[in-house]
Amino acid sequence: MITSLQNEDWQNANTLSSSLLNKISKEEQGDPAACMLRYMYIFSEAGLMNLNKVSQSDALKKVIGFTGQMVILPAHLISLKNAFNSIELVNDKTDSLFITATNIKATSIFSFEYIILDSKMSLDDFNNHVGQKCRLGGIIRSISVEGHIFPRFRLIIERGIAKIEK
Repeated sequence: MITSLQNEDWQNANTLSSSLLNKISKEEQGDPAACMLRYMYIFSEAGLMNLNKVSQSDALKKVIGFTGQMVILPAHLISLKNAFNSIELVNDKTDSLFITATNIKATSIFSFEYIILDSKMSLDDFNNHVGQKCRLGGIIRSISVEGHIFPRFRLIIERGIAKIEK
């Protein structure tokens, strides 16, 4: 599945992640693997929506059920600049972080992801980690679709956690 995501084979990544998610028991729904799979499914669905392989309403129907569930996002670099696929501050505040998730070439935006942190990071702490990778996660508060010509998801993730990778 990781290879499918890296190769931007959205249909295969979507099929594989869906199949794996369906095999997860109720007791394992909060496990890190399930949380990462959930995000992979959402991301692959965004890829399909962006290519017009699924309609906006169908894509939303497939992911809206993840509302209230935990996701873990892939690690991204912390940045002070506006950049694709990096973690930025929202309105220069450290209680909310933002990622513009795109395809590999950054030619298509798949989602705007807002992560409302449970424990606010200090501005100094954020600045000290610029250029380092950080993994974010939390509970999906809402998922919606924005854009008509270039559709993308908008994810609001609350009770967010941030873990700097070493």
